[in-house]
Amino acid sequence: MKLNRDVIIGINWEQNSTVALMINNQIVGCVSEERFTNIKNDERYPYNALNWLIKKFKINKSEISGVNFISNSWTPTYSLIRHYTKFSMDDYINEQHSVWFPRIYRGKKISHIKIFEKKLELNQFPGKKYWIKYINLFKKKNDHASKKSNLFIGKKIRSEVLCKHLKINPKKINFIDHATGHAAYAYFSKKKKSNNTLVLTLDAFGDHVNYSAKLFKIQKTGKLKVNNIVQGNDFIIGRLYRYVTLILGLKPNEHEYKVMGLAPYCKKNYSIKIYKIFQNLQRVSGIKFRYLNRPKDLYFDIKKKLDGHRFDTIASGLQLYTENLIISWIKNLIRKTNIKNICLAGGVSMNVKTNMLISKIDKNVDLYVPACPDDASQAIGACYAGFLNKNKKVFEKSFLKNIYLGPEAKEWSNYKNTIIKKSKYKIIKKNFIKRAAKLIFLNKIIARYAGRAEFGARALGNRSILANPNNIEIKNKINDKIKSRDFWMPFAASVPSKYASKYFILDNSLESYKYMTNCVDTTNLGKIKLAAAIHPYDKTCRPQIIEKGENKDYEKLILEFGKISGTYALLNTSFNLHGFPIVNSLNNAINILKKSNLDGLLLSDCLIIKNEN
Repeated sequence: MKLNRDVIIGINWEQNSTVALMINNQIVGCVSEERFTNIKNDERYPYNALNWLIKKFKINKSEISGVNFISNSWTPTYSLIRHYTKFSMDDYINEQHSVWFPRIYRGKKISHIKIFEKKLELNQFPGKKYWIKYINLFKKKNDHASKKSNLFIGKKIRSEVLCKHLKINPKKINFIDHATGHAAYAYFSKKKKSNNTLVLTLDAFGDHVNYSAKLFKIQKTGKLKVNNIVQGNDFIIGRLYRYVTLILGLKPNEHEYKVMGLAPYCKKNYSIKIYKIFQNLQRVSGIKFRYLNRPKDLYFDIKKKLDGHRFDTIASGLQLYTENLIISWIKNLIRKTNIKNICLAGGVSMNVKTNMLISKIDKNVDLYVPACPDDASQAIGACYAGFLNKNKKVFEKSFLKNIYLGPEAKEWSNYKNTIIKKSKYKIIKKNFIKRAAKLIFLNKIIARYAGRAEFGARALGNRSILANPNNIEIKNKINDKIKSRDFWMPFAASVPSKYASKYFILDNSLESYKYMTNCVDTTNLGKIKLAAAIHPYDKTCRPQIIEKGENKDYEKLILEFGKISGTYALLNTSFNLHGFPIVNSLNNAINILKKSNLDGLLLSDCLIIKNEN
């Protein structure tokens, strides 16, 4: 007899559309639409992701108690014009001049859909007939999501589309504030709890809130009380990083991390002029952010001020300003609340260099930044927010157990169709993990496709490309022959917790370094042993520290490599080709093996290697 289950679904339908599933107060699955369509950051309705979760966990619609969409402010505009996936650099620049300039400087009603009509893609769920009725409406008006008159229609569309898909009662559909979703995810994904936790969110945009501080307090009754300390919509960094990224010729909403990675190459004294330009825009006033000189439009204002300055000084000046502004804010919050247990989420929390400095504010500061703290994790946040709305009492089992929440990797033994030629490849089944470790020691590059996929953009061992961290030359091979990454970008390192202190100077608990969301200084040994997996200029690392038993097979591989090499770590980067999402099928994994300069593919039951001719 099937037991009654309480099912909550969380959906983020925008950039990198993602779905999460909660059963009986526990997150059991989370996956992004891009993994099924093979289109990076796919912003369309997550039809395939939702179907997979429902099929995987055999969900009956009668079990669904709630479906929670992230964001009150939403329109289908960006999804319909494929803003995040199909916009070129020319499109982004055109957007500034043809949409934002006339809106802001001339007060005109400019529609994204009208300007980018040729990019409209109406052949997406639930079909052209459905979308066409809204197109003419949005052509005639400002279709920006934050416009108050659009709030109702944005909720109406999402409800209608979901009901067409799942045929559930629309009364079960809810909408969660953007900042609330981030905060709920950050708090519930941390295993080690304190009675009082300061939960901070920092974003570029949101539901008219792009920064917030909340106090999460577990009362004696076991109930969780959430108090809002401060919130506002005047935080500049997320927007500033977006526009500086565009000004530097990189893709906004995706390549901000490249600007951060570029910053250390410029000495701080050379970037002071740039720093002062940014500093004159906004500073911290108590626990709020205050504009000193608020520009009418940030993009055009900053572009004019940065004209003629070197790219590296711009990146460095922006990073220095980001660090100082956020550190000042958090210091003031700590003084006000006297709480040093901090959780941080939102797009800006992806800035790992700033996170490192937050950890150094005070030896008693315990900073936790969860896996994938950007909008992809909002689907999980939506589930937790729905859970809190129904049940204020905190259950131990409610907290997120791990981040391996996607589809299970198919084993070779269960694969019936032969898709590789035996003359070109060898399949090793005996001692295959040891063989993989030895090949990595011999400077071969091996991809791992095993277990359930991690959600988000950070590969944490199950969908990873792995290499010898000792060999500085291996970076160039991965960049040039496989990943096509910019030369200045560093890789990451995976290290079992037992060996973490050998390579890293840790300012926080180990939990803070599990997901590549925090940066650390390296020891002298770390600088040598992890030469290929640290930033080449400032020698910092963005580590994945693996707790014992957390990912046994991956940990075993690292330990085997350590026995051979004396280095208990692996260089780790995501298993994908440039411009594509992380692999989601065995076919996809093998195709990359064929097309790239990968030397082998490690599965859960064998190792596939290329024959050397």
